[in-house]
Amino acid sequence: MSVFYLKYRPKKIGELDSDSVRVSLQKILSGRDIPQSFLFAGPKGSGKTSAARIVAKSVNCVEVKNGEPCGKCDNCLEIDRGSSMDVMELDAASNRGIDDVRELRDKAYLLPSKLKKKVFIIDEVHMLTKEAFNALLKLIEEPPAHTLFITCTTDPEKIPDTVLSRLIRIDFKKGNFAEVESALKRAAEGEGLKLDEKILKLIFERSEGSFRNAQKILTELFLELGKNFGSKEVKEWFDGRTGGYGSADLEDDLWKKDTKKILQKMEEMADNGMDFKQYREKLIRYFQNQLLANWGLGVGREGWKRQDLVRWLNLLIAAGKLEKDTNMEQLPLQLAVVEFLIDAEKEDRVIKEEKTELTEVKQETKKEGKEKIIEKMPEVVEVGDFQLEMARVENEWGKVLQVVKPFNHSVEAFLRAARPKILRGNCLVVEVFYPFHKEKLEELKNRSIVEEGLMRVFATKIRFECVLSKGRKKALEIGNDTPMDQVSDNLVNNGEKSIEDKKDLYDVAKEIFG
Repeated sequence: MSVFYLKYRPKKIGELDSDSVRVSLQKILSGRDIPQSFLFAGPKGSGKTSAARIVAKSVNCVEVKNGEPCGKCDNCLEIDRGSSMDVMELDAASNRGIDDVRELRDKAYLLPSKLKKKVFIIDEVHMLTKEAFNALLKLIEEPPAHTLFITCTTDPEKIPDTVLSRLIRIDFKKGNFAEVESALKRAAEGEGLKLDEKILKLIFERSEGSFRNAQKILTELFLELGKNFGSKEVKEWFDGRTGGYGSADLEDDLWKKDTKKILQKMEEMADNGMDFKQYREKLIRYFQNQLLANWGLGVGREGWKRQDLVRWLNLLIAAGKLEKDTNMEQLPLQLAVVEFLIDAEKEDRVIKEEKTELTEVKQETKKEGKEKIIEKMPEVVEVGDFQLEMARVENEWGKVLQVVKPFNHSVEAFLRAARPKILRGNCLVVEVFYPFHKEKLEELKNRSIVEEGLMRVFATKIRFECVLSKGRKKALEIGNDTPMDQVSDNLVNNGEKSIEDKKDLYDVAKEIFG
């Protein structure tokens, strides 16, 4: 039995499932002058090869109408069967050398044996060597009149600009639900299958927008479940592949902070032969979609904090790097889950403690009958399993600078011109004296470097925030004749001692700007 994605692949322009590709090819192929060199760029399973074969039929069809091949003439049927001597497909991944392109060039200069045009379909063209690209460039610059070149790639960035400039590019994208649904229904009608909306959505979610993946999944369902199956059977079939634990299930347990249940489920998934790398990649896409939905781009679950979604994505990406260093497939993902939940529990505890302290202070103020502006800044803050004192942060600030410097000299220089101000929960607030410093330190990549330095010095996770000093105007108004050590004193408010013993701002500026 032929798999569905081969049996029911599109054979005409009108059957192409991607709307944008269909419209582009209809316009190009219905014109008088058809380009001789194309680039089809897009992810795997997006229909590039199918479209290339349709173009080959369009330029060779005996009864073509407005660029649409008839699909019935001998030329069309030969191309569909893959038996035409004048339509050649080359896999650049395994035929990537200059000799392969020279052989292709020799064939290109020979006249077609039967068709009107010789068509060369080069798949994964980005895999060609530099020398092979140079040989191909000479061929597509002045192609023989009887030839057509269609190059396909999943990575157009690797193709030299000189080659790209000679190709008419058509971008293929992952299919949306309506487009994938169209491909599935074509196969379902051909096989006499009944697919309701729930089944179509289940397949689409797991196809990741790939037409080929969707058809492959439908083939597997047909082989294992037969012709008669409903959404319940399909859901159970998918659950059998993930131990019954999907990304939505994981999300629910994360909301409940049920660490034990999550870890138990992961062990069951491991016993069932779950591919944890694939599962982690699905979680990345899941939380990526949640993050986009949080900004109004799509539909997602309400209530997720943006910083939590970003943290999740960072943890999952880091787990991917750890996968290469361990033979225990489930361990990297387990660590990511546990780290996220530990951080979440710490934040919940700190918030609860701060609310309690604030309530107590407000009650005391009310008893005194006075209105006060309450600013609760504890000298000692519990972070993790030990107490971190502000005095320790000040004493070891120099160590933080030393850790940060190898990562980014500019970030270290900005920090040296700042000073730790307060600890608020598990958050260290640092006072800076220039808006530019604050802006740069708050950039995501720079803030991550600082938080990594804090983690290494204090052995616990501490968030980093900046506040702009109220005395910054005074610092900015100092004249050029003011000694640099006096400038440093003014910047830390009325002569208070800085962390780095008032090191000249000249050195700081020199390291930042060179």
